[in-house]
Amino acid sequence: MEDFLQSLARQDLVTPLARLVLILLTLALTLVAQRLARVLTVRLVKVLVHFGSRIGRYEAEFAADLNHKLARPVEIIVVMIGLRVALVFIELGSSLVLLANRVTISVVTLAIFWAILQITNVITQYYVTRSIRETSALDETIVRFGRQVAIVLIFVFALTLLLGQWGQDVGALIAGLGIASLAVALAAQDALANVIAYFAILADAPFKVGDFIIVEDLVKGRVQSISFRSTRVRTLDYSVMAIPNQTIANANVINWARVRKRRLDMLVGLTYSTTAEQMEQVIADIRDMLNEHDDVTTDRIVVDFIEYGESSLNLRLSFLMRAYSWEDLEAHKTDINLRLMRIFDQNGVSVAFPTRTLHIASGGFPGEPPAGHDTAASDISE
Repeated sequence: MEDFLQSLARQDLVTPLARLVLILLTLALTLVAQRLARVLTVRLVKVLVHFGSRIGRYEAEFAADLNHKLARPVEIIVVMIGLRVALVFIELGSSLVLLANRVTISVVTLAIFWAILQITNVITQYYVTRSIRETSALDETIVRFGRQVAIVLIFVFALTLLLGQWGQDVGALIAGLGIASLAVALAAQDALANVIAYFAILADAPFKVGDFIIVEDLVKGRVQSISFRSTRVRTLDYSVMAIPNQTIANANVINWARVRKRRLDMLVGLTYSTTAEQMEQVIADIRDMLNEHDDVTTDRIVVDFIEYGESSLNLRLSFLMRAYSWEDLEAHKTDINLRLMRIFDQNGVSVAFPTRTLHIASGGFPGEPPAGHDTAASDISE
Protein backbone atom coordinates (compact mmCIF):
# COMPACT_ATOMS: atom_id res chain seq x y z
CA MET A 1 0.00 0.00 0.00
CA GLU A 2 2.80 2.37 0.90
CA ASP A 3 4.62 1.56 -2.37
CA PHE A 4 1.48 2.40 -4.31
CA LEU A 5 1.13 5.73 -2.54
CA GLN A 6 4.77 6.58 -3.08
CA SER A 7 4.52 5.76 -6.79
CA LEU A 8 1.45 7.94 -6.97
CA ALA A 9 3.28 10.77 -5.23
CA ARG A 10 6.21 10.53 -7.72
CA GLN A 11 4.03 10.93 -10.79
CA ASP A 12 4.53 14.09 -12.76
CA LEU A 13 0.82 14.85 -12.68
CA VAL A 14 1.02 15.30 -8.92
CA THR A 15 1.79 18.98 -8.54
CA PRO A 16 2.51 20.67 -5.20
CA LEU A 17 -1.12 21.77 -5.09
CA ALA A 18 -2.27 18.23 -5.76
CA ARG A 19 0.02 16.99 -3.01
CA LEU A 20 -1.55 19.44 -0.60
CA VAL A 21 -5.03 18.29 -1.64
CA LEU A 22 -4.03 14.67 -1.11
CA ILE A 23 -2.62 15.45 2.32
CA LEU A 24 -5.81 17.29 3.34
CA LEU A 25 -7.92 14.46 1.93
CA THR A 26 -5.88 11.92 3.89
CA LEU A 27 -6.32 13.89 7.12
CA ALA A 28 -10.08 14.16 6.49
CA LEU A 29 -10.31 10.43 5.87
CA THR A 30 -8.33 9.89 9.06
CA LEU A 31 -10.94 11.83 11.06
CA VAL A 32 -13.72 9.79 9.45
CA ALA A 33 -11.81 6.56 10.14
CA GLN A 34 -11.32 7.66 13.74
CA ARG A 35 -15.06 8.00 14.30
CA LEU A 36 -15.74 4.79 12.39
CA ALA A 37 -13.18 2.92 14.50
CA ARG A 38 -14.90 4.14 17.67
CA VAL A 39 -18.27 2.80 16.44
CA LEU A 40 -16.77 -0.49 15.33
CA THR A 41 -15.02 -0.88 18.67
CA VAL A 42 -18.32 -0.46 20.51
CA ARG A 43 -20.00 -3.07 18.31
CA LEU A 44 -17.10 -5.50 18.54
CA VAL A 45 -16.86 -5.22 22.32
CA LYS A 46 -20.60 -5.77 22.66
CA VAL A 47 -20.45 -8.91 20.55
CA LEU A 48 -17.39 -10.33 22.32
CA VAL A 49 -18.81 -9.63 25.77
CA HIS A 50 -22.14 -11.20 24.87
CA PHE A 51 -20.83 -14.39 23.28
CA GLY A 52 -17.43 -14.85 24.87
CA SER A 53 -18.14 -14.62 28.60
CA ARG A 54 -20.55 -15.33 31.42
CA ILE A 55 -20.80 -11.84 32.83
CA GLY A 56 -24.57 -11.98 33.05
CA ARG A 57 -26.24 -8.99 34.68
CA TYR A 58 -22.97 -7.02 34.67
CA GLU A 59 -22.69 -7.26 30.87
CA ALA A 60 -23.84 -3.70 30.10
CA GLU A 61 -21.66 -2.16 32.81
CA PHE A 62 -18.63 -4.20 31.73
CA ALA A 63 -19.07 -3.34 28.03
CA ALA A 64 -19.54 0.37 28.73
CA ASP A 65 -16.41 0.52 30.86
CA LEU A 66 -14.39 -1.42 28.27
CA ASN A 67 -15.55 0.86 25.45
CA HIS A 68 -14.57 3.91 27.45
CA LYS A 69 -11.10 2.53 28.19
CA LEU A 70 -10.40 1.40 24.59
CA ALA A 71 -11.60 4.56 22.84
CA ARG A 72 -8.39 6.58 23.25
CA PRO A 73 -5.88 3.84 22.23
CA VAL A 74 -7.90 3.00 19.12
CA GLU A 75 -8.07 6.67 18.16
CA ILE A 76 -4.31 7.05 18.57
CA ILE A 77 -3.65 4.04 16.30
CA VAL A 78 -5.92 5.40 13.57
CA VAL A 79 -4.45 8.91 13.78
CA MET A 80 -0.85 7.66 13.60
CA ILE A 81 -1.61 5.52 10.54
CA GLY A 82 -3.32 8.48 8.88
CA LEU A 83 -0.42 10.80 9.61
CA ARG A 84 2.05 8.27 8.25
CA VAL A 85 0.02 8.00 5.03
CA ALA A 86 -0.06 11.79 4.76
CA LEU A 87 3.73 11.94 5.03
CA VAL A 88 4.02 9.78 1.92
CA PHE A 89 2.95 12.77 -0.17
CA ILE A 90 5.79 14.86 1.24
CA GLU A 91 9.24 14.44 -0.23
CA LEU A 92 11.41 13.26 2.64
CA GLY A 93 14.93 11.93 2.77
CA SER A 94 15.65 8.30 3.55
CA SER A 95 16.72 9.13 7.11
CA LEU A 96 13.51 11.07 7.78
CA VAL A 97 11.42 8.28 6.28
CA LEU A 98 13.16 5.78 8.57
CA LEU A 99 12.56 8.07 11.55
CA ALA A 100 8.89 8.48 10.61
CA ASN A 101 8.46 4.72 10.30
CA ARG A 102 10.08 4.09 13.69
CA VAL A 103 8.04 6.78 15.41
CA THR A 104 4.79 5.50 13.87
CA ILE A 105 5.49 1.87 14.78
CA SER A 106 6.60 2.86 18.28
CA VAL A 107 3.48 4.94 18.99
CA VAL A 108 1.19 2.26 17.54
CA THR A 109 2.97 -0.38 19.65
CA LEU A 110 2.52 1.71 22.80
CA ALA A 111 -1.15 2.25 21.94
CA ILE A 112 -1.70 -1.49 21.47
CA PHE A 113 -0.09 -2.34 24.80
CA TRP A 114 -2.02 0.50 26.40
CA ALA A 115 -5.22 -1.09 25.09
CA ILE A 116 -4.13 -4.47 26.50
CA LEU A 117 -3.43 -2.80 29.85
CA GLN A 118 -6.86 -1.16 29.83
CA ILE A 119 -8.52 -4.50 29.09
CA THR A 120 -6.60 -6.02 32.02
CA ASN A 121 -7.74 -3.21 34.33
CA VAL A 122 -11.38 -3.57 33.29
CA ILE A 123 -11.36 -7.35 33.78
CA THR A 124 -9.66 -6.97 37.17
CA GLN A 125 -12.15 -4.32 38.28
CA TYR A 126 -15.03 -6.54 37.17
CA TYR A 127 -13.90 -9.47 39.31
CA VAL A 128 -13.11 -7.20 42.26
CA THR A 129 -16.56 -5.61 42.08
CA ARG A 130 -18.19 -9.01 41.70
CA SER A 131 -16.35 -10.41 44.72
CA ILE A 132 -17.61 -7.44 46.77
CA ARG A 133 -21.22 -7.65 45.61
CA GLU A 134 -21.58 -11.42 45.75
CA THR A 135 -19.68 -14.57 46.58
CA SER A 136 -17.10 -15.20 43.87
CA ALA A 137 -14.87 -18.18 43.25
CA LEU A 138 -11.88 -15.89 42.65
CA ASP A 139 -10.32 -14.25 45.66
CA GLU A 140 -9.92 -10.49 45.33
CA THR A 141 -6.28 -10.61 46.42
CA ILE A 142 -5.45 -13.22 43.75
CA VAL A 143 -7.14 -11.08 41.11
CA ARG A 144 -5.12 -8.03 42.11
CA PHE A 145 -1.95 -10.11 42.11
CA GLY A 146 -2.72 -11.33 38.59
CA ARG A 147 -3.19 -7.71 37.50
CA GLN A 148 0.18 -6.70 38.91
CA VAL A 149 1.91 -9.60 37.17
CA ALA A 150 0.14 -8.73 33.90
CA ILE A 151 1.28 -5.10 34.17
CA VAL A 152 4.89 -6.20 34.62
CA LEU A 153 4.70 -8.55 31.62
CA ILE A 154 3.05 -5.89 29.45
CA PHE A 155 5.74 -3.39 30.38
CA VAL A 156 8.54 -5.87 29.66
CA PHE A 157 7.17 -6.91 26.26
CA ALA A 158 6.47 -3.32 25.21
CA LEU A 159 9.94 -2.20 26.24
CA THR A 160 11.52 -5.14 24.39
CA LEU A 161 9.67 -4.38 21.15
CA LEU A 162 10.45 -0.68 21.35
CA LEU A 163 14.15 -1.27 21.93
CA GLY A 164 14.26 -3.72 19.03
CA GLN A 165 12.49 -1.23 16.78
CA TRP A 166 15.12 1.41 17.50
CA GLY A 167 17.99 -0.98 16.77
CA GLN A 168 19.02 -1.77 20.34
CA ASP A 169 20.51 -5.19 21.17
CA VAL A 170 17.97 -6.57 23.64
CA GLY A 171 20.11 -9.65 24.44
CA ALA A 172 23.11 -7.54 25.46
CA LEU A 173 20.86 -5.31 27.52
CA ILE A 174 19.38 -8.29 29.36
CA ALA A 175 22.88 -9.63 30.07
CA GLY A 176 23.90 -6.25 31.41
CA LEU A 177 20.81 -6.11 33.59
CA GLY A 178 21.64 -9.57 34.93
CA ILE A 179 25.00 -8.33 36.17
CA ALA A 180 23.55 -5.09 37.50
CA SER A 181 20.68 -6.86 39.24
CA LEU A 182 23.12 -8.48 41.68
CA ALA A 183 24.36 -5.08 42.83
CA VAL A 184 20.80 -3.77 43.01
CA ALA A 185 19.70 -6.78 45.08
CA LEU A 186 22.53 -6.23 47.56
CA ALA A 187 21.67 -2.54 47.86
CA ALA A 188 17.91 -3.14 48.16
CA GLN A 189 17.65 -6.03 50.60
CA ASP A 190 14.66 -4.49 52.39
CA ALA A 191 12.77 -4.05 49.14
CA LEU A 192 13.52 -7.64 48.18
CA ALA A 193 12.38 -8.84 51.61
CA ASN A 194 9.09 -7.00 51.16
CA VAL A 195 8.54 -8.67 47.78
CA ILE A 196 9.23 -12.11 49.27
CA ALA A 197 6.88 -11.29 52.16
CA TYR A 198 4.25 -10.28 49.58
CA PHE A 199 4.28 -13.77 48.07
CA ALA A 200 4.26 -15.26 51.57
CA ILE A 201 1.12 -13.26 52.39
CA LEU A 202 -0.53 -14.45 49.17
CA ALA A 203 0.38 -18.08 49.90
CA ASP A 204 -0.63 -18.04 53.57
CA ALA A 205 -3.64 -15.72 53.01
CA PRO A 206 -3.97 -14.41 56.59
CA PHE A 207 -6.24 -11.68 55.22
CA LYS A 208 -7.54 -10.23 51.98
CA VAL A 209 -8.62 -6.84 50.72
CA GLY A 210 -11.64 -5.62 52.68
CA ASP A 211 -10.88 -7.55 55.89
CA PHE A 212 -10.69 -5.75 59.24
CA ILE A 213 -7.39 -6.67 60.88
CA ILE A 214 -5.43 -5.86 64.03
CA VAL A 215 -1.64 -6.00 63.65
CA GLU A 216 -0.38 -6.23 67.24
CA ASP A 217 -0.15 -2.68 68.64
CA LEU A 218 0.77 -1.25 65.24
CA VAL A 219 -2.51 -0.69 63.44
CA LYS A 220 -6.20 -1.51 63.55
CA GLY A 221 -8.30 -1.04 60.40
CA ARG A 222 -9.56 -2.37 57.08
CA VAL A 223 -7.20 -3.62 54.36
CA GLN A 224 -7.31 -1.35 51.30
CA SER A 225 -4.69 -2.94 49.04
CA ILE A 226 -1.76 -5.37 49.00
CA SER A 227 1.15 -4.44 46.74
CA PHE A 228 4.65 -5.78 46.20
CA ARG A 229 6.13 -3.43 48.80
CA SER A 230 3.45 -2.67 51.38
CA THR A 231 -0.05 -3.32 52.62
CA ARG A 232 -2.31 -0.30 52.98
CA VAL A 233 -4.76 -0.25 55.89
CA ARG A 234 -7.46 2.37 56.46
CA THR A 235 -7.52 3.00 60.21
CA LEU A 236 -10.48 3.91 62.40
CA ASP A 237 -9.86 7.64 61.89
CA TYR A 238 -9.99 7.05 58.09
CA SER A 239 -6.30 7.70 57.56
CA VAL A 240 -4.36 5.24 55.38
CA MET A 241 -1.25 3.58 56.80
CA ALA A 242 1.21 1.80 54.51
CA ILE A 243 2.91 -1.08 56.37
CA PRO A 244 5.87 -2.93 54.82
CA ASN A 245 4.97 -6.49 53.95
CA GLN A 246 7.96 -7.79 55.89
CA THR A 247 6.58 -6.19 59.08
CA ILE A 248 3.15 -7.78 58.61
CA ALA A 249 4.61 -11.18 57.71
CA ASN A 250 6.54 -11.24 61.01
CA ALA A 251 3.69 -9.85 63.17
CA ASN A 252 0.71 -11.42 64.92
CA VAL A 253 -2.38 -10.56 62.88
CA ILE A 254 -5.97 -10.85 64.08
CA ASN A 255 -8.42 -11.08 61.18
CA TRP A 256 -11.89 -10.02 62.27
CA ALA A 257 -13.41 -11.17 58.98
CA ARG A 258 -12.80 -14.78 60.03
CA VAL A 259 -14.19 -14.37 63.54
CA ARG A 260 -17.75 -15.63 63.81
CA LYS A 261 -17.97 -15.72 67.61
CA ARG A 262 -16.24 -13.53 70.13
CA ARG A 263 -16.05 -14.11 73.89
CA LEU A 264 -16.77 -11.15 76.11
CA ASP A 265 -15.43 -11.09 79.66
CA MET A 266 -16.92 -8.33 81.80
CA LEU A 267 -16.32 -7.41 85.45
CA VAL A 268 -19.10 -5.39 87.08
CA GLY A 269 -18.89 -4.09 90.65
CA LEU A 270 -21.98 -3.28 92.75
CA THR A 271 -21.97 -1.18 95.91
CA TYR A 272 -21.72 -2.82 99.34
CA SER A 273 -25.24 -1.61 100.09
CA THR A 274 -26.56 -4.35 97.78
CA THR A 275 -28.41 -7.05 99.71
CA ALA A 276 -28.16 -10.78 99.08
CA GLU A 277 -31.70 -10.88 97.70
CA GLN A 278 -30.93 -8.04 95.29
CA MET A 279 -27.74 -9.79 94.18
CA GLU A 280 -29.62 -13.03 93.46
CA GLN A 281 -32.28 -11.19 91.46
CA VAL A 282 -29.68 -9.21 89.47
CA ILE A 283 -27.81 -12.42 88.56
CA ALA A 284 -31.06 -14.11 87.48
CA ASP A 285 -32.12 -11.11 85.38
CA ILE A 286 -28.71 -10.90 83.67
CA ARG A 287 -28.81 -14.61 82.80
CA ASP A 288 -32.32 -14.27 81.37
CA MET A 289 -31.25 -11.22 79.36
CA LEU A 290 -28.27 -13.03 77.86
CA ASN A 291 -30.29 -16.18 77.09
CA GLU A 292 -32.90 -14.11 75.26
CA HIS A 293 -30.40 -11.98 73.35
CA ASP A 294 -30.41 -12.78 69.62
CA ASP A 295 -26.64 -12.41 69.20
CA VAL A 296 -25.54 -14.33 72.33
CA THR A 297 -24.92 -18.06 72.03
CA THR A 298 -26.61 -19.92 74.87
CA ASP A 299 -24.05 -22.71 75.25
CA ARG A 300 -21.46 -20.86 77.37
CA ILE A 301 -23.03 -18.18 79.55
CA VAL A 302 -21.42 -17.49 82.93
CA VAL A 303 -22.81 -14.94 85.44
CA ASP A 304 -21.31 -15.33 88.93
CA PHE A 305 -20.77 -13.33 92.10
CA ILE A 306 -17.05 -13.97 92.39
CA GLU A 307 -15.57 -11.81 95.16
CA TYR A 308 -15.78 -9.05 97.71
CA GLY A 309 -13.64 -6.38 96.15
CA GLU A 310 -11.89 -3.51 97.84
CA SER A 311 -14.81 -1.17 97.17
CA SER A 312 -17.40 -3.32 95.38
CA LEU A 313 -19.19 -6.65 95.14
CA ASN A 314 -17.86 -8.05 91.88
CA LEU A 315 -19.83 -9.93 89.23
CA ARG A 316 -18.11 -11.75 86.38
CA LEU A 317 -19.90 -12.11 83.03
CA SER A 318 -18.50 -14.40 80.34
CA PHE A 319 -20.37 -15.31 77.14
CA LEU A 320 -19.98 -15.73 73.37
CA MET A 321 -21.43 -13.25 70.88
CA ARG A 322 -21.94 -13.52 67.15
CA ALA A 323 -19.78 -10.74 65.71
CA TYR A 324 -18.81 -10.73 62.04
CA SER A 325 -16.81 -7.52 62.26
CA TRP A 326 -15.16 -5.27 64.77
CA GLU A 327 -17.98 -2.75 64.32
CA ASP A 328 -20.55 -5.46 65.17
CA LEU A 329 -18.72 -6.29 68.41
CA GLU A 330 -18.63 -2.65 69.50
CA ALA A 331 -22.36 -2.31 68.79
CA HIS A 332 -23.07 -5.48 70.80
CA LYS A 333 -21.03 -4.15 73.74
CA THR A 334 -23.09 -0.97 73.76
CA ASP A 335 -26.34 -2.93 73.68
CA ILE A 336 -25.27 -5.25 76.53
CA ASN A 337 -24.11 -2.34 78.71
CA LEU A 338 -27.42 -0.51 78.21
CA ARG A 339 -29.38 -3.62 79.17
CA LEU A 340 -27.26 -4.04 82.29
CA MET A 341 -28.00 -0.46 83.31
CA ARG A 342 -31.75 -1.10 83.02
CA ILE A 343 -31.46 -4.28 85.13
CA PHE A 344 -29.57 -2.40 87.85
CA ASP A 345 -32.17 0.38 87.86
CA GLN A 346 -35.05 -2.10 88.08
CA ASN A 347 -33.50 -3.81 91.11
CA GLY A 348 -32.47 -0.62 92.89
CA VAL A 349 -28.73 -1.32 92.90
CA SER A 350 -25.85 0.92 91.89
CA VAL A 351 -22.52 0.37 90.21
CA ALA A 352 -19.68 0.98 92.62
CA PHE A 353 -16.76 3.27 92.04
CA PRO A 354 -13.45 3.24 93.95
CA THR A 355 -14.03 4.68 97.43
CA ARG A 356 -12.17 4.63 100.72
CA THR A 357 -13.64 5.37 104.17
CA LEU A 358 -11.31 6.66 106.90
CA HIS A 359 -12.22 6.10 110.60
CA ILE A 360 -10.38 8.43 112.99
CA ALA A 361 -10.02 7.30 116.57
CA SER A 362 -11.26 9.62 119.33
CA GLY A 363 -7.72 10.23 120.57
CA GLY A 364 -6.83 12.03 117.32
CA PHE A 365 -3.60 11.90 115.38
CA PRO A 366 -0.20 11.99 117.07
CA GLY A 367 0.90 15.58 117.73
CA GLU A 368 -2.66 16.93 117.49
CA PRO A 369 -3.39 19.69 120.09
CA PRO A 370 -5.56 18.53 122.97
CA ALA A 371 -9.23 19.27 123.00
CA GLY A 372 -10.11 22.80 124.11
CA HIS A 373 -6.81 24.31 122.90
CA ASP A 374 -7.39 27.52 120.95
CA THR A 375 -5.18 27.02 117.89
CA ALA A 376 -6.23 30.24 116.20
CA ALA A 377 -5.48 32.33 119.28
CA SER A 378 -2.11 30.61 119.74
CA ASP A 379 -1.17 31.26 116.12
CA ILE A 380 -2.15 34.91 116.41
CA SER A 381 -0.21 35.43 119.60
CA GLU A 382 2.90 34.01 117.98
